[in-house]
Amino acid sequence: LYRRSWKRLTTLIQGRRQSLEDLRSLIEARIRELSSTSLRRVINATGVVINTNLGRSPLAEEVAEFIKEVAMGYSNLEYDLYEGRRGSRLSHLEGLLKDLTGAEAVHVVNNNAGAVYLVLNSLACGKEVVVSRGELVEIGGSFRIPDIMRASGARLVEVGTTNRTRLSDYEKAIGPDTALLMKVHRSNFYMEGFVEEVQPEDLLSSGLPVYYDMGSGSLLNLKELGIKTEEPSFSECIKKGIHIVSGSGDKLLGGPQAGIILGKKEHVEKVRKNPMSRALRIDKLTLAGLEMTLRLYMRGEYTKIPTLRMLLSSPEELRKKAIALARRLRKLRRLKVAVLKDFSRCGGGALPELLLETYCVAVRHQVLSTPELEKRLRGSEPPVVARLKEDMLLLDVRTLQERDFPDIVRAFERMEE
Repeated sequence: LYRRSWKRLTTLIQGRRQSLEDLRSLIEARIRELSSTSLRRVINATGVVINTNLGRSPLAEEVAEFIKEVAMGYSNLEYDLYEGRRGSRLSHLEGLLKDLTGAEAVHVVNNNAGAVYLVLNSLACGKEVVVSRGELVEIGGSFRIPDIMRASGARLVEVGTTNRTRLSDYEKAIGPDTALLMKVHRSNFYMEGFVEEVQPEDLLSSGLPVYYDMGSGSLLNLKELGIKTEEPSFSECIKKGIHIVSGSGDKLLGGPQAGIILGKKEHVEKVRKNPMSRALRIDKLTLAGLEMTLRLYMRGEYTKIPTLRMLLSSPEELRKKAIALARRLRKLRRLKVAVLKDFSRCGGGALPELLLETYCVAVRHQVLSTPELEKRLRGSEPPVVARLKEDMLLLDVRTLQERDFPDIVRAFERMEE
């Protein structure tokens, strides 16, 4: 938008024929762009809870306040206040993660892609890693498991077929150069039908280290909370004896972006000592956000975490929220508004098979087409990102907060002017 408006404004100044109104609107747009930040708050009305393009998991209010406190002054990031000497930044997280998961050892880096690279480079550089062909995934941003393995120095050994891999496939592939057996969470797709796969704990019989890239990473048993999924938690994997696991901090965990590595001390220590650990370490703001998020789990206050609160919202709660928003929008004369049932997605490469029953406010405009309506909402301040379905604009209230409602109403009111 910045480049387009500047180019058009330059064209006008060079003397091409345009109306004065066009010139005025372009100058105003240019001024707004120069006076506002590029990264800004967006209202997520898509219903995709962990929306990768919109910043993944929003943080709890208490977490954001703690980050602000740490950011605005000095901190004991790498200083032991008790001993009065240099300390470790990971000391702020180690105890919490060990208590929450039962892991022997912990390491944290800036994202899970970095965690995968570090584990492979530390435990299997120059050696073989056995992976099912059905788990050689590509996630957003063209991140491919074979590529990261090649970059780490490990040699990929594919076993099984796309839809069926057995324990015997892994056993046949093990040789003198095999360093690791790896399981990869499929993240953004799932398979059903004529399928067979091996669980990470089944690989322990090989006697080789087993690494499970969990992708999303959850601290809770989501099934016990009523979410229909077989997704394991960190603690379940550790309890089953998996040697080393990794997952994201900003997906199902609901914190800031981070790569969390947990497991047996002998394996995690090798990862921690890798020279690349420093290059991938987390900064103080990420650390502050992750620590406070973990403390909410420790206190049993996980419903304060927006991601979990949204995922656990009941249909009745959402229906009431949709009715409240629809009531406000019906006051605008050019809008046709209805409340209807639909389905939300978890998003972020987590729980791809899960459809969450939700309620949406469906909007049509008497003058503007639905695509134009959607475009104008994106151009409002703050921007409102919704979804389109059957010539309707849908505002999925699962990912909306009550504080968003006045801004949404104002965005539609401006279209009435």
